[in-house]
Amino acid sequence: MNQLGRLFSVTSFGESHGEAVGCVIQGCPAGLPLDLNLLQQQVDRRKTGQYAFASARKESDRVAILSGVYEGKTLGSPISLLIHNTDARSGDYDTLKDVFRPGHADWTNQVKYGHRDHRGGGRSSIRITAPMVAAGSVANQLLRYLFPINIVVFVSQIGSIATSIKVADAATIEASPLRCPDPQATEAMLQEIAACQEQGDTLGGCIHCHISGVPAGWGEPVFYKLQAALGQAMLSINTVKGVSFGEGFSAASHRGAEHNDQFIVDNGHIKTVLNKAGGILGGISNGEPITMDIAFKPISSIQQGQQAVSADGTLMPLAIRGRHDVCAVPRAVPIVEAYIAIVLADLYLHHHVQTL
Repeated sequence: MNQLGRLFSVTSFGESHGEAVGCVIQGCPAGLPLDLNLLQQQVDRRKTGQYAFASARKESDRVAILSGVYEGKTLGSPISLLIHNTDARSGDYDTLKDVFRPGHADWTNQVKYGHRDHRGGGRSSIRITAPMVAAGSVANQLLRYLFPINIVVFVSQIGSIATSIKVADAATIEASPLRCPDPQATEAMLQEIAACQEQGDTLGGCIHCHISGVPAGWGEPVFYKLQAALGQAMLSINTVKGVSFGEGFSAASHRGAEHNDQFIVDNGHIKTVLNKAGGILGGISNGEPITMDIAFKPISSIQQGQQAVSADGTLMPLAIRGRHDVCAVPRAVPIVEAYIAIVLADLYLHHHVQTL
């Protein structure tokens, strides 16, 4: 279960403190001109150490392409991507080898496998998303080579501070220190992060996605619905606890007459008036912007005192030290973009083989 996608698929490998992390892309068509500088730029966007409240782990995150690309174009064969781990301080975790930390995957991994890599969370670490972002750049370049698809992702909430903005441009988002297009909300978010860091605590938040240019017809009516494929990918990202589309959970309080979105014809194209469904009807894209919101829980590695349990069942006090994010939501923006692109590239290939 280390693969995302079916036809355009990405198989992930590696651990947080292992020799390297990487992935193998299968199903990418031959002849795609690949911008390797853009690929590296996307990976650099998720690096640690970009903010005072982010993990201080300093990784170069240089992407090595081992196969599948020649003279700047894809070959149609598997594309192997590798990123070496160069700043893993495994000794920081020596005292945690036989300790199950609150909120972490230590206990569940031990139960499942009976043998685990405790260093930095091992396979459960957000570190494994670095090469996945590189794979997402390949997918995004494929999509944009074929269609005018634009994936815009930004921070919409951190802690209790939220913005009502739903549409923004990439330049405004990247100019923000928190990848939030709302300057007033950003300032309040920064203040909340600073207070939380002073208290040795952590914060979660939300990310909003606005995906335009996806043609109508992508997705399946039953078991591989577009929202199901996107939801599965989003829920595979560390600390994600909720995903909604269009009006999301607020639709639960509406009546049908209120929620139904009337059709109109605009310049010969069938559309809905308000796009309440978020670009997806019956599991299939309808050609309108796909809108999605993703909720992230706070990082579990807090510096306040907690109660943990050892492998022999002894309750014990725990105060986690080391290099951890106070709030990882801004760093998750390129990860979300990448996973969206991988899913859409996969669904494009599914649609391509199903229609003449």
